[in-house]
This record gives sequence, C-alpha cells and structure tokens, in this order.
Amino acid sequence: MALLRSLSLDEKQSSFQVEDEEPQLTHNPTDNKRAVQGAGEAGEEKGGEPGDKDLSSLSARQAVGGGEQGGPVHPPPVEEDEGVFFPDQIVKLIQQHIMGGGESPGGALLHLLSMSSVCKQWRGLASELPAGSAIAFDCFDNLFSNQPAIQKFRRYAKKETVFWGAAKLLTGYTDVTFSGDAVSDRVLQEAALQAGPHLARCRVSGSSAVTDTGLSALVAQFKALESLEVEDLGKHVTGKTLAHLFERCAALNSLHLSNLPGMNWAPCVAYASSGAGKDLGLTKLHVRGVNLGENFGIVLSRLPNLHELELDGPARNLKSASVCCPKLQRVSYQVSSRPILEEALDALTDMKELRQLELVVKNFMLCADQLRTIGMLPLFELRLDSFIHKQQPTLSRSSYSHVDNEGVKALVDSICHRWCAIVSDVRPLKLSLCGGTALTHDAVSALLRLPILTELDIGGCCRIIAMDKMRLVAKVRAGREMLDLAAAHPCAAAGSPGSCCEARATCIMHLCSVQNWGPVLSNQAGQAAPVLLVLDSFGGYVSQEAVRGSGGEGN
Repeated sequence: MALLRSLSLDEKQSSFQVEDEEPQLTHNPTDNKRAVQGAGEAGEEKGGEPGDKDLSSLSARQAVGGGEQGGPVHPPPVEEDEGVFFPDQIVKLIQQHIMGGGESPGGALLHLLSMSSVCKQWRGLASELPAGSAIAFDCFDNLFSNQPAIQKFRRYAKKETVFWGAAKLLTGYTDVTFSGDAVSDRVLQEAALQAGPHLARCRVSGSSAVTDTGLSALVAQFKALESLEVEDLGKHVTGKTLAHLFERCAALNSLHLSNLPGMNWAPCVAYASSGAGKDLGLTKLHVRGVNLGENFGIVLSRLPNLHELELDGPARNLKSASVCCPKLQRVSYQVSSRPILEEALDALTDMKELRQLELVVKNFMLCADQLRTIGMLPLFELRLDSFIHKQQPTLSRSSYSHVDNEGVKALVDSICHRWCAIVSDVRPLKLSLCGGTALTHDAVSALLRLPILTELDIGGCCRIIAMDKMRLVAKVRAGREMLDLAAAHPCAAAGSPGSCCEARATCIMHLCSVQNWGPVLSNQAGQAAPVLLVLDSFGGYVSQEAVRGSGGEGN
C-alpha cells in the first residue's frame, strides 16, 4: 500500500511544473520572516510587479501566523481525490480473491472487516458481497489455525461486538452460518435487516445467547429461504417461530432441527391440524433431540413430498410417515430399545419406495430375527451403526457392540434369499456396520457371500484381523469392477439378452441399468435361466469356463 501510494505521489509531482521556488517555512518565526522577505526580493529581481509582490508576502505572512486581524491563519488542507490510488475494479478484485481464494467463510469475514477499515472507498466496496457468497459468523471454538488474524480473534474478548458490526456492514450474501456463543439476538436481528430477504441457506448452532427473539427476527425477513439448520441451542429456544416459517417460506425444502432441549411442538401441531395454508414442500427433514411426541405424525401429514427423514422418538411417527409420505426414499432412525424397533420395522416394511435405511442403535444388541426382517427390505444402502461409536469411536469393548456374528449371518442369509426369490430386487449393496466391536472372522466369512458389495464401512470393528480386512477390500473391489464391466458391455447398455451364456452373465452383472429382468434372465428359447448361476457369477466363485460348460448356448 505504501509503495502504491508513493508511486501515485510521484505521478502527481511529475504532472505539475513549479517555476518559482516557494519559501521554506520552519518552526522558528524569525527564520520564517527572513524567508518571506527573501522571497519578495527574489520576486523583484525577476521583474515581478509590485502587486504580485505584496500579495505573495501577505499570503506568506498569513501562513506563518500573522493575519490581517492578528490571529493565526492555517493553510487550507490538501484534499485528495477519492479513488486516486486504487480504482474500484482493483478493490473488487481483492474482495473476490478473499471470497474465492480457498478461505473459510469465517476467515473471509475477518479479512473483509480488515479490508473495510482501510478507508471509506474500501469500506463501501468490501461491504457489498457478490450474489451467492457464503459468510460465517464463527468463533472458531473448534478450529486450530495458523493464521495470525484467526488466532488474534480467538483471544479477543468482545467477539459479539465484532459480529454485530459485521452484521450491520455486510450485505449481498445468500449463505450464512452463525456459530458460537458470540452470536446473540442483536447479531441475528442486524443480519436479518441487511441480508434476510436474499438468504437461501441459514445455519444457527452452538450458541446459548440466542433466543426465540433472534430467530423470530430472522424468520420475519425470510423470503427465498431454501435450507434452515438450527442445532445445539439453549432452553430459551422453544420453536414457536416454526409455524410462521412454514407460512412465509414456500421455497423451503430442507429443515434440520437438532439438540433443542426446550423445543415445544404444540404451536406447530396446532397449525398443521388447522389445515391452514397449503401442504409444505419440504423434501428433507431432520428432527433429533427435539422432544418429539406421538402427535408429530400430524406435522408429517402436511409433508407429502418428503424424500428424506431423520428422526428419533416413538415409532408411531414412522407409521404416520409410511402413510402420509409415499415418496420416502431414505430414512434414518435412532432407536433405543427392541420393542420400539419391532414397531418401527412394521412401518418400514410398508414404505414401498424406501431404498436407503440407517438405524442408529442405542444401548442394545440387534437380534437375528430383526436382522432377517431388515434383510428383506429392498435396499441398496443399509447402515447399521452404533450410537456409542458415533459418540466415542475409540471404545473397543465387545459389550458395546450392537451386532454379533450370528446377526450378520442372519442378515446375509436374508438378503441372498430375497435376491433368489425376487430377482428384480437384485442390486449393488452399500453396507455399514460401524461400532460392531464383537465381529470376528465368522462375520467376515458371511459378508463374503453377498453377491455384489460395492461399499463397506467397518469402522470400530476392532476384532477383525488385517487378513480378513484385505479379503473384504478385494470383495468390494470385485463388485465395483463388475459394475464397470457391465456398464461397458453393449448387451447391458441395450437391456436385451445376449447371444451366448457369457454375454447373458455379463448383462446380469449390470444390475443398476437393466430394468427389464424378464428377457435378460431367459435364454433364446424363452426358458428361465438358473438363478443359482446368477448368484455364483455375482460372487465371482464361477469362472467363465465354468459358466460356458454349465449349460451351453441353449441353456
């Protein structure tokens, strides 16, 4: 900045030519008077007129400190033109580099505040962010950065004042995150006034100073909101603004509510049961740790377009979702006891479009019968994770496990039986068993019997040895190679049967793209192909020579 300023001053000096030397004034009045007299005599030697001499002497005397009235007269300040050092385009380029240079939204906020403190021109340009920008009012509580600006801000005591000033200054952003105890109601109110109508995504988390007042101010300004996340707030947040949110934000498609101990669903249930307004357009809903009751199904009845649902609480809400939300494709349910799981499985069986299921098991072990029921669901992604593992991944006691070897065997047997009975349900499988600390070699042998396994997560399964892990890696790799091979085969792409048994086997491997399984699983004579051959070819236990010799071209 100093270099650019000096260059600008050099350009100024080169553009103006001073013919006469001005008297050099000092802090000593006697020396200044002598300098003024010398300047007058120099003017006479150059042939100046008496009038010019008197005017120059008068102005010099006034500058030294003797005006006509005897008072001190100061020289007029030199006014610099705004933008003389940096054009507006260069300042905006600096702003774009801050916003799009790989900086985190929280770090970008601090740099924008530093940029705004340079001068009035920079403050005006830096405060107007481009459309689609993301900003975070982040206290960096869980971030250890080497940047001096972030380290200094973490030690600063008055973070809330900084956020309040930033909320009043910045405009134009559409994605905002408020995180940490420095976020207060007045920060939310100022941000709502400056950028609320243009916000598309908003997240408020981890603050004990936020109440319903701040959230109400945000909701009152929302017009184009598409996604809202509210989590880890204090008991002062009761959720009374949810009904107002549903009324104002017609474009809202994602709502995330988590860990709100003071949540009260009575106003929202009353709004849903009154039948006021249209059905909500939500497609994603996450509600956990928000005091869900059995009457939450009334709210779900106003969500006919829901595709993804994550919840806990009574299983009766899942039953309501299976009836009122026919488009559900993904469900994540945190279950805390076997009787609740039994009721939940009955509801999950009625969801015809369900393809992804996550069960977070808390403080009990899944039995073999429950896993057989889960295996019969037409899923292509199944996650059976332990709640304890999500909270503390390093725990290794087998008593913390939510599944054992016998349960994994029952699950695999059920999946293979479903695929044999209903060939149209055969599809690549993604499986997760995180937190299964009791699983050993027997569980690995069962998993290797799965026809096509394209993804497997066994985090926390500490009793599976390295050799068994290598076998599972080879199994997953083989499943992915089968999909790549099938995708490149012309018969699989066309969805028609091949002319030989090898071509038919390759087409069957491509389970994702082929929809009409009747022609694919039949030979040229119209007879059904052996299902056992299909399963063997998926698992990789039968070579191409064995496939050719098993039935020939006509079988």
